[in-house]
Parts: sequence; structure tokens; C-alpha cells
Amino acid sequence: MDATDKTTPPTVAELITQKADDLTASERKLAQALLGHYPMAGLETVATFAERCGVSAPTVLRFAGKLGFESYPEMQSRLRGELEARLQSPLTRSALPRAAVAASGHPMGELLHHMIDAITSNIRLSLSNIAPTELEGAISLLADQKRAVYVLGGRFSSALAVYAYEHLRSMRANVRRVSGQNTKWTEDLLDIGKRDVLLVFDVRRYQNDVITFAETASNQGAKVILFTDQWLSPIARFARHVFPVRIETATTWDSAAASMALLETLLEGVGRLNPDHVRDRIEHLERLRRRPPAAE
Repeated sequence: MDATDKTTPPTVAELITQKADDLTASERKLAQALLGHYPMAGLETVATFAERCGVSAPTVLRFAGKLGFESYPEMQSRLRGELEARLQSPLTRSALPRAAVAASGHPMGELLHHMIDAITSNIRLSLSNIAPTELEGAISLLADQKRAVYVLGGRFSSALAVYAYEHLRSMRANVRRVSGQNTKWTEDLLDIGKRDVLLVFDVRRYQNDVITFAETASNQGAKVILFTDQWLSPIARFARHVFPVRIETATTWDSAAASMALLETLLEGVGRLNPDHVRDRIEHLERLRRRPPAAE
């Protein structure tokens, strides 16, 4: 493990993902409740958290231990730190002390070394934490030709939404990007129903309009697939599939590199699920592009 890994311990959400297959039925209730109201549910007392989930207090203590904590208060301490981190703005992060990097004889060389370490660490940790069954479920939804797919992102994450939209649009029909002023998003909500899928991107300093749209779509029966960060957007409460990825680089700005790597993995999976259909569609698209313009 490199220096970047040592300074960024896994979040409780990541630990739950890693240990998902080892949890008992009662412990899974705790995991679902915590992920659904992250991180606040885990800041409740042992008795309150246990009562919320219909399990015993000793089960809560065993749950914390199974995630690798010496005690429930230790897990809560980690959660409180995450709560503070998820509220940081670029101004806050720019004032934080920088991690030491290998000397290269040039300030930009040091910056390059730092970013290489931070970004590759984010990608490795993020993808290794994803459960294959979770990825498979999301791919199946996006590849289902009977479902319309809607794609939405926030201020910065909209770039990922555009990337996802353009690729999915090449592979299948009935893909729609929710864009423009948020006052027009209600027109998209008019059409979203039980057979549809919403692929949404939302990272820290989570956007209320994106959250509201996703919640409304979920209430109308749509299956929500969420790309978020390690602290979890509130959209995780009602998402069918949640993909938390690492975004920190110990710089002013968060990184979308791990999100992009996971998105490209997801898109490749969609293509592999329906290879003949995707190939035929892309070949048809290429023929249309080569068609000469009509004479006036």
C-alpha cells in the first residue's frame, strides 16, 4: 500500500461493501439502514440504532467489529470525520496541508508525481471495492432494451453524464439526457415510470435539485443507479445500485478519474451483454454518417 492509501482509510460505506458477503441477515439490516441514512444512522446510540433496525444491541456491536473497529464509538468517530469531509469546499481543501511527494527538482514534476499516486490509488481502491454482483445488476438494467434510460449529473458531474449518454445512445435506443435549466427537468419526470432507469451522478456538496429529481423518479417507480463518492450522496437512500468511488487527491479539486474508470467498465459491460445488437447498431450509425448529403 502506498502513501496515499495510508492517509485515506476506507470509509464505513466502503468497509460495508467489502464485507457484504460476510454479514449475517441481522447485520445486513444494519448495513442497509446505515447506507440508507448515511452517515447519520451510525451516529445514533447503540440502543437507538438497534431499535431502528429491529435487532439486538449486541448485534450492533458485532457489526462494528466485523467492519474492523475495536468498538462502536470508534466506528462513530470514523463517521463523524466523514461527515466533516463531505461538507468541505474547494476553499477549505486549498488550505489543508499538502502530503509530501518525492522531490523531482521541479515543482511541476512534484505535482505530476503527486497526481499519479493519488489518481491511481483512487482508481485501484474504488474498483476493488465494487461488488461484481452490484455491477452486474446495473449493467443488466442499462442493457435492457425494454427500459428507457435517463441520465443526469450535477454541476461538475454532468461531464460524466454526457459521456455516459453519448456511449449508451450509440449502443441502444431510448436513452435521454436530463439537461438544461432545472425548471425544465419536470418535463422529463412526466415520462419516467416503473420500467425506466435513471443513471445519476452526484458527489460531495450534493445538489438538492439532483437529489429531488432522483427521489421523485424513484417514487414513480424508476430504478436508480447512483455514481457517488465515498461519503455517499443522499440519493443512496432510494437507489437500486450505488457505486461509491474515491475522489480526493489532497488538492483543491476533487478528481473524477475513478468515476470515469468505473463508468467505462460499466459501459463495456453493457456492450458485452448485447454484443450483436450493439455491433449492428453502430454499423448502422456508421453507414448513416457516410451517407452523402441530399442534393438541394
